[in-house]
Amino acid sequence: MAEATEAERARRERWGILSGATMALGASLSFAVARAGILGGLGVPDLIFARFLVAGLVMLPLLVRWGLPTLAGIGFRRAAILTALGGAPFALLQTGGYGFAPLAHGAVIAPSTVTIVSTIGAAIFLRERLGPAHLAGAAIVLLGIGLIGWDGIVQSTAKSGERAWIGDLLFFASSLLWAGFTLLLRHWRLSALRATAVVAVLSMVVATPAYLLWMGVAHLMALPFGMLAFQGLVQGGLQGVVTMVAYSQAVVLLGVSRAVLFPAIVPAVSVLIGIPIVGEIPGPLQIAGLVLVTIGLLITIGMGSRLHYWMQTGKR
Repeated sequence: MAEATEAERARRERWGILSGATMALGASLSFAVARAGILGGLGVPDLIFARFLVAGLVMLPLLVRWGLPTLAGIGFRRAAILTALGGAPFALLQTGGYGFAPLAHGAVIAPSTVTIVSTIGAAIFLRERLGPAHLAGAAIVLLGIGLIGWDGIVQSTAKSGERAWIGDLLFFASSLLWAGFTLLLRHWRLSALRATAVVAVLSMVVATPAYLLWMGVAHLMALPFGMLAFQGLVQGGLQGVVTMVAYSQAVVLLGVSRAVLFPAIVPAVSVLIGIPIVGEIPGPLQIAGLVLVTIGLLITIGMGSRLHYWMQTGKR
């Protein structure tokens, strides 16, 4: 019986690690592919259209199964608020940032800001206590973001030089929306998967006709179908569906304290993936900011104390 229990625990841990790694890889790949799409000639509206068309169609059967009239039990008011925070406006700001700033900026600013703002918001609005690790980690992350932002201001030769700060502001604004989305999910105690389905479908219903009216069918037909379809699969299918499911599974199998490690490694993986995909090699300030943000995030989630505990006790 003990051997069976140990084998089951090991199996759950392997699947949990695989799920977390899938989430980190999927999120990182979506950052790099979005930047590549912008550099390849696609506009921000094109990426938004492809993202929510695919995500909405994928999640629609689940939403119908959970109850379309009640929007999976979430209700129209809460669904509308969540869609405003985590749907098309969020994606528009985040994707629009890649028109001004390089991959490293979005890959670091977006995940780190969401983590820090969500943590501070939880302390203020949800009355969760912040320990010394949270405060120290937040300070280090903010320093790292400052270096990355300064890098965008002082550069003057590359495309992303003089206007990179605009992209940084767009990334930051999108992160504030997503942090609000995260806090409301926790406050309302909603299923992340159900909320994702509602946001994806409602965003598709709003964004698709708006795109066709604004950009026109002729514009859509003139786009390279292969590139647009690839963006839809990555941004809508991979990022909008697969990574959410994978992360939720990692939380179930590993627990929150270990699963939250995987979003913390997204910035580093994003920059590494972006080197072959978009050919953007981070400069010294970007690398320094990346290192500081990663360290700050790991401190915030308490990985230092956990690693020390595991080394001392051998327990996980």
